[in-house]
Amino acid sequence: MAYFQRDIPEGRWGEPLRGTASATSEPYVLWLFDAQCEPHRAIEVPARTSRTFRAQLGQVWYYAEASAGRPVDGCACRVFSPSNSGAEQRFSDAGSVTYHLG
Repeated sequence: MAYFQRDIPEGRWGEPLRGTASATSEPYVLWLFDAQCEPHRAIEVPARTSRTFRAQLGQVWYYAEASAGRPVDGCACRVFSPSNSGAEQRFSDAGSVTYHLG
């Protein structure tokens, strides 16, 4: 988590962002974590579709196949950061997430 603390300028934590989650051959789920590190199912993305979402800079997230279920300790979670704004992040060959600040 220290890397992300350096990556997000002071005073910008919690800024709104918007994004698109896509799935190709199988359904995916975007999970967003709250301040107590509890995951909440934010959106479900059926196969061959895209869905938009809103989140906050610095928020922890997890995107995986719907069949994977709720994230568990040790999952490959990520943090919304300025350095990845506008960059497509791919998950296997079936899912992707792109987000933008503002």
